Amino acid sequence: MDKLISSRALLHRRDVIKNNPRFSEAIKQHFTINDSIYKKQPLFYKTMLQESRLNIVLSMCCFVFGNQASSVSEIKELCARYKIASPNSVIAIITLLRTTGRISTWRCSEDRRKMLIEPTQKGLDELKRYMSGAFLPVSTLYPDYNININLLDNTALRHSFFHRAAEYLFRGVTFKKILPDVGLFIDKDGGRMIMLYLYLQAMKNRNSHGAIIDYSASVIAKEFYVSRIHVNRIIKAAQEAGYLKDREDGFITIYPSFIQLVENYCGLYFAYVTHYLNIHPKERLAAISFHAAV
Repeated sequence: MDKLISSRALLHRRDVIKNNPRFSEAIKQHFTINDSIYKKQPLFYKTMLQESRLNIVLSMCCFVFGNQASSVSEIKELCARYKIASPNSVIAIITLLRTTGRISTWRCSEDRRKMLIEPTQKGLDELKRYMSGAFLPVSTLYPDYNININLLDNTALRHSFFHRAAEYLFRGVTFKKILPDVGLFIDKDGGRMIMLYLYLQAMKNRNSHGAIIDYSASVIAKEFYVSRIHVNRIIKAAQEAGYLKDREDGFITIYPSFIQLVENYCGLYFAYVTHYLNIHPKERLAAISFHAAV
C-alpha cells in the first residue's frame, strides 16, 4: 500500500485539521449546510446518509466519474470485489436514484444485456449542493486555497476528485475501520445529523466534565424526521457505550468522550475531503497548481 494512502496518513491529516483554530467554525458550517439540504428532502436524505448507503453512492461516483464502470453489472461486480456492498444493496440504491430522477439507465445498443448508467443534470446539481457541505467548511479551514465547488463541473477535475476518493474507499480505509464507535450514529437513519446536533448543543454548554443539555426524543425525532423509538434506541446504544447518560429528567449528560468522538469524526471527514481535493496546507505549490487548473 502506498504510504501516503494509509490510516496513519489520514490520522495525521485529521490531527492537523483538529488543531486548526477554525475547526469548530467548520463543524458548525458543515452541520448548517447539511441540515438545510436534509430538511428539504428528509425522507431521501435520512436514508441515503446512512453510512453503508452513502458508501455505495460514493463508489458509484468513483466508478462512473473515474471511468472504471459505465454499466449496472460492472458497478455491482466492483462493489462486491471491494467489499463495499452486495449486488442487491447496489440495485436498491440504483433503483432509488433512478426513480427520483438523479440517474438514468438504458439498454446498451450493442449488448442488450448491459444496462448503462449516467447521472442526470438533476443528479449533478444535487451532487454539487451536497458537496458544498464539504467544500465550504474546508475553505473555512484553509481560506488561502480558494476552494471552488464549481470544479465538479469540470470533467477532468471531477475525475481527479473521485479517483482520489477511490484511493481510500477501495482499500477499505473507512470511518468504521478507523473509528468503529462512530457507527453507533452514522449507521442509523438520520443518525449522523442527530450526532452532530447533540454535539453542537453540548458545545454551547460545555464544561470540564462534558455538558448537560436539554433532551426530548420527540423533539429530535421531529427535527430529523425519524421515530421517537428510533431516537431512543440511538441514545440507549450511546449510553451503553459510555458516551452519554439519559438522566430521564428532560436532560442528557454528554461526556467528554462523546465530544472527542465527534471531533475525531469531523476531523476525519475533512481529512478525506482535503485528500480528494489534493490539497496539502504545507505544500503551497501543489495548491497553486490545482487552483490554477480550476
